[in-house]
Amino acid sequence: MEEFFNEVTEYIDLESGLGIAYLIVCVLVLVMAIVASVMKLVAWIRYRRANKMPISVQMSGLEAARYVLDKEGLDYVNVRKAGFLREAVFGNYYNIATKTIYLRSVFGKIDDKQSVTSVALGVQKAAIAKLCESGDRQAVTRNKLHLIGLFGPFLFIPLVILGMILDFMVFNTNGIISTVCLGASGLFVVIGFIVTFLNIPVEKRANEVALQMMEDHGLATGEELETMRDVYKAYITSYICDFILELLRMIQWILEILMKAKGSKSK
Repeated sequence: MEEFFNEVTEYIDLESGLGIAYLIVCVLVLVMAIVASVMKLVAWIRYRRANKMPISVQMSGLEAARYVLDKEGLDYVNVRKAGFLREAVFGNYYNIATKTIYLRSVFGKIDDKQSVTSVALGVQKAAIAKLCESGDRQAVTRNKLHLIGLFGPFLFIPLVILGMILDFMVFNTNGIISTVCLGASGLFVVIGFIVTFLNIPVEKRANEVALQMMEDHGLATGEELETMRDVYKAYITSYICDFILELLRMIQWILEILMKAKGSKSK
């Protein structure tokens, strides 16, 4: 184990500018991860608060989503309750492959609840479906890469560490395995970066479309629409934090490559 830590210390090389930059970025990644988590909590609090407010139209999330989809000529798009596992992983979302909107039915329940949050999120996912089905390139790309973008970034550091352990403690292959793991982790980071980058414009457009549809179809009062805007804004802020975090992870990956290249030249 001591040999492994010596290898790590030599790998980072805190006496060089690259090593110091890498360490700083690692700290920023940790700090930004905390900030992003806090903003997700803020969004969740607004979500829960608005979920306790009755909606004047007396529709559930399922009913509101179904209503606007039919009005917009998207009667082939399904609206269903999300199962426990699906909800735990994705929350409320639109599955572009199966043409199905899934709404929370356990935690933050909105599927058959008549609340401001229920209608706001049900119609917002209908708006996402509308963007995808109308051929919006950003929306289609984001939704197709959603699964990899969701889990990929979390594999970056574990893959790098795994590669180093296999290289220096198991096979002693002089960096071959860690290079492969670095490449794989980098691919996940790039996909995560693309998804989080697209989240902001796609979600903003969907929010605007949703608010307009609710106003056009009389699904909410002016006061309810303002509450919905607050919920939407909290999520957009959360997406911006996620984007900054992914940008830092991209920089972290690039520094990893530069340090590895420098280490190879010095041997």
